Amino acid sequence: MKTKVFALLLIASTNVDSSETKESQKFVSPKEVLAIEEGVLPTTDPKIGSSPDDNKDLQIKMRLEMAKAEELLWKNNLLLLAAKYNIDAKKAGIEQAGLYANPSIFIDQSIFAEPTRRFFDFTRAGQTVYQIQQLFLLGGKIDKRIRVAELSAKMGEQEFYDLARALVSKLRRTLYFIHYYREAISFYDGSLEALEKTVSSAELAYKRRAILQAELLRLKALLFFLRKEREDLRIRVLEKEADLRVLLNEDKFMSLDIAFEPVLNQEFVENIEPGKLKISDILQTARQFRPDLKKAVQALRYEEANLELQHANAIPDLAFGPMYNRGGTAFQNYWGVTAQLNIPLFDRNQGNIKAAEKSVLVRKQELKNTILEVENDVNVALATAKAKDMLYRRFRNTYTKDYSDLAQDMILSYEKRYISILEFADFFETYRSSIVEMLRLQTDRMDAIEGVNYSVGSGVLVPNYKPSTESGRE
Repeated sequence: MKTKVFALLLIASTNVDSSETKESQKFVSPKEVLAIEEGVLPTTDPKIGSSPDDNKDLQIKMRLEMAKAEELLWKNNLLLLAAKYNIDAKKAGIEQAGLYANPSIFIDQSIFAEPTRRFFDFTRAGQTVYQIQQLFLLGGKIDKRIRVAELSAKMGEQEFYDLARALVSKLRRTLYFIHYYREAISFYDGSLEALEKTVSSAELAYKRRAILQAELLRLKALLFFLRKEREDLRIRVLEKEADLRVLLNEDKFMSLDIAFEPVLNQEFVENIEPGKLKISDILQTARQFRPDLKKAVQALRYEEANLELQHANAIPDLAFGPMYNRGGTAFQNYWGVTAQLNIPLFDRNQGNIKAAEKSVLVRKQELKNTILEVENDVNVALATAKAKDMLYRRFRNTYTKDYSDLAQDMILSYEKRYISILEFADFFETYRSSIVEMLRLQTDRMDAIEGVNYSVGSGVLVPNYKPSTESGRE
């Protein structure tokens, strides 16, 4: 039977040109016909076995541990550096609030002296007045201004920590995303390699009329779909790597030829158990550590201190100092004391006091709302993490493992022609979906776990970093 098939293929190839004859001989050699009939799938097109990512081998793999990444974030991130400068600016306001008012000097010189008929006569015959005044702030205004400035600086510090909380959470989620999506891409690469061999064998079988064109197109459509999914994942990884470069702001990471390989503590990742956390405990932790909640508290204290300052501003200040008048009074050289005090008859700072009172009420309501938001965020984050972790633990050792074991049997069955190509393709697509969805579930699980850390404002579930060498090139 094998000899007849080979003879028929040779006769059919006699009417084609030399190039087609060479190609036909390539596909219908007795060894390859025997291999096809026995279920062996050779790769005949050298291009088919190539990687979908043409630049894959040109990229430099950069191992990056999470501890090292966080260190670079605190050191280099531009937003954090800008927030630090903002804190320094507000602390400078404390210094400014504690300064006394500058003394004022008043000089009065006559333009024309009538007795001497001289202009700007600075002699004893002319008239000259000197006056110095110092403004004294009454009602404890300086202490109250310092208090307001200190609370403003503390609000700036909490803004900094709130920004840092968001950036650290984004960094960890980005690293988790890149790690698991690179595993998904690796799975696609292996799947594409196997499927490309199947398509090559199917093309060979189609040329000798062993399968229908519909079956061949079905396999090519699956190959196209896998290539497109793989490319979509690669683009998303590139986008996350771009975010990582902005977060870390490290010169040696800026080249697009660098491919990041996050190094995770797999033992820690597998042993995280959000289900052991008690909502009452982490709510207490959130009330203690959430920067936005601390900022809301400081904002209320700021408005209360500002209300006290506005009441103090209603008290008039005293300007006091000596004066000297030469030739302008009944005495030739007159020395006196001046004092100036505004009478709070019309302006008693009523408007600013009322505005400050309303601001206190506003901040109280905002604080209550922030507390509700914190409690809600923690509840939702913990519930989400528990659900994702429970789903992952339920299927991590059975779902994909069963598919992996069955895949070996399906490949063996296909090689022995116990199942058709379409049956093998349908299983292959289902197998691909199960593996990829499990990797996405791992990503979602770690994202939800990091969501708990973010909602609490403290690392209740953080990696237990092990000491290792500095991250760098492999």
